[in-house]
This record gives sequence, C-alpha cells and structure tokens, in this order.
Amino acid sequence: MAVRVVFLGPHHSFTHEAALFFFGDEGVEFIDVPTISSVFSSVEGYEADYGVVPVENSLEGPVGETLDNLARRMLHIYAGVELKIKLVLACSGNHRSPVYSHPHAVGEALGKVREMLGESVEVVYTTSTSHAAERAASEGGCCICSRRAAESMGLNILSSDVSEGENYTRFIVLAWRDQPEKATRTSIVTAIPDRPGALYHWLEPFAKHGVNLKMIYSRPIPSKPWHYNFYVDLEGTRMDNRVRKAIEEAARRSLFLRILGSYPVKIEA
Repeated sequence: MAVRVVFLGPHHSFTHEAALFFFGDEGVEFIDVPTISSVFSSVEGYEADYGVVPVENSLEGPVGETLDNLARRMLHIYAGVELKIKLVLACSGNHRSPVYSHPHAVGEALGKVREMLGESVEVVYTTSTSHAAERAASEGGCCICSRRAAESMGLNILSSDVSEGENYTRFIVLAWRDQPEKATRTSIVTAIPDRPGALYHWLEPFAKHGVNLKMIYSRPIPSKPWHYNFYVDLEGTRMDNRVRKAIEEAARRSLFLRILGSYPVKIEA
C-alpha cells in the first residue's frame, strides 16, 4: 500500500518539490490540498500518513498559518526539509503584463522583475506560484514561479532566478509522531507571563545548559488580544540530557509549553 503524503498544492508548487525531495516518488501517493490548514486536517483525520507545509522563508520570514496550526493541533513535526528556492520569471508568448504570483514570491522577486519589465508593471496576487503559472498560460502575461511549474504550463522562461538574495525555505513534515532518536532539532511552542523580564527569565535555562536556540518567533493568540505564543527551534533532541533539563526548567517558568517534535532535517545540497 502506498504511503499517502498530503501537501500544500497545487502540483508543481515548491511544497510539492519539498515532498518529492524528502519522500521520493516510489510507492508514494501525493495528494494536493488548497490550504495549510487542510494539510493539518487531512493528517489528523487519517486521510494521509504525512503532511508537508512551509514554515519559514529566509527572505520573508515565518508562515503564520503554519505556526498557528502547530499551536492548536496535536500533530508532531516528523522531519524538516530545507530547499534553496529559485524563482523564475516566465511568460506566455510575447505578453509581459500582468505578472502573477503568490505574495511571498512577489516580495522575494519584485525588484528584479521591475528591472526587467519596468517599474509600472502590474502585479496580480494568486493563491500559489503554481496557480500563477496557470493564469499566465491561460490569460496571457508573466508569472513568478518554480521552473517545474513554468515548464508544465509551456511558458517561456525569461530569467532562471529572480530572487533577491539567497532564498531558502524551510518545510516541515507532519505526522502523529516525531523522531527523537534521529533528531538534530527540537521545536516547542510556549506562552510566558506578561511581566517585565519574563522572556529573559524564560530563556535563562537554555544558556545555563548550553543549548543553542536556532529560531524564536512570536505570534498573537487569537482569543487573547496583545498576548503571544512563542515558537522556538533549538539544536538537539529532547532525549539529550542538556536539552531535557533546559526544557523542564523553561516549562516551570511558562504558562504552558508543548514540544512540537524532535526531528532530523534533510537539506538540499
């Protein structure tokens, strides 16, 4: 029986590429869904064995919908995937406007696109870079998307890389379990008391036990205006004694703390 993997679609999206990079294409059924929340729901409802969603881009920052779902769902992070993102500028025939793309991709590439097509070029936002390629092919115009998406739609590639700066995206593989025995990274979500010095006090155990923090982001709690959840990535596995002690001490200083997973990270060479 094929392993079922659900991902933020449509096909030929960068999340699809991340899923292919991690799982390969042998004995795997790939299922695309239109939203990040749908990925979580599909795995929670046992419609798929694993889910793949983006969590952070090196130029545009964290993906809020992914972080919010991690806080309120019970799934774990089974693995991480890091891909170098190359955004192409592709066009249909001689059409040069409008330019279709997802808001994150526009933010990563608009400067170079304007250099090529002019400052006044019209930009139309789409739900994904793959949808951008579909609209450019069917309605005429250009798009910022993956090479895979452009080629699947028969578009002409004007530039093979319009990203401004080094562009990487981190994806996570979701499942009902993590992999602490193979882990190089651990992710947690927490909330801390709203008082002076609370964050400093919360961070102190990690410094004391020599645990390196790789990322920390805050996100508003929808039900509590001006209150925040903190998402933290750290080096190591929760099975490591230093990591375990640091998390236990931090938990005692938290309103709540949940380990999202200890997991390995697969990085594209």
